[in-house]
Amino acid sequence: MQAVPVPDPSPSVLSKALLLLGAFGDRSTLGLSDLSRRSGIAKATVHRLAQELVDLNMLERVEAGYQLGWRMYELGQLVPGPANLRHIARPALMDLHSSTRATVHLAVQHDLETVFLERLAGLRDTRIHTTVGTRVPIWFAASGKVFIAHSTDEERLVAALEDQGSTPRTGHSIRSARQLKAQMTAVRERRWSTESEETLEGYKSYAVPITLGDPQHVVAAVSATLPLDRHDDQQVVRMLWATAAHISRALDAPAGGKPAKPDGPRAPGDQTFTP
Repeated sequence: MQAVPVPDPSPSVLSKALLLLGAFGDRSTLGLSDLSRRSGIAKATVHRLAQELVDLNMLERVEAGYQLGWRMYELGQLVPGPANLRHIARPALMDLHSSTRATVHLAVQHDLETVFLERLAGLRDTRIHTTVGTRVPIWFAASGKVFIAHSTDEERLVAALEDQGSTPRTGHSIRSARQLKAQMTAVRERRWSTESEETLEGYKSYAVPITLGDPQHVVAAVSATLPLDRHDDQQVVRMLWATAAHISRALDAPAGGKPAKPDGPRAPGDQTFTP
């Protein structure tokens, strides 16, 4: 009888290289030991692969270890969906930041995480340590709540809060799937979401959806984060709606064309604002 070949359980060189690049996550610089620990690859192999990645400009050697190289940034800018969305949205996001003086994020969903594609902030926002590419558990971010509320997979996303055993970001982070489900009902009714100190103590956030197509499909969200002692929340939410409406129209516009003027406000302006 012919022997059945047994697949090699060890990862390929390409897989190991991807594990190294993915090890950075929330860290901009990693030493050899950290790269080995985070990737699960032996130090000797990490040293050899890291040098090859440096030669390819995928990694950069710095005094404290390694950083992602410029080639990674260049390739990232070529990813069609996120790059196009960020390019279209950025002018409107800049206006929103200028008008609200809040930290502004453009976000998309990646399974159980909210991923920030853009971040605009001022010098006073030093406590908000987010960057482009930062990932936040979907249940805690205002943008994430938008994605859950408008998802066809809402039940799984809500249940995952308890099933995945996600670590709360603060003492105010939601912990109960039942409470989260109630929040989602409220988000759908008022068409915007909010969180208060769930991701960072002393700050609150509001988010509204960015849509595409007919029927409208939520493809992203725009949010504003501001200190708890700010009291112009209603004005901020209205500006968020105006920004999201502009970006949505721009996404729907024909290639090379200008966004059509809306027939009316996209925001439910006659609704009572209740943060």
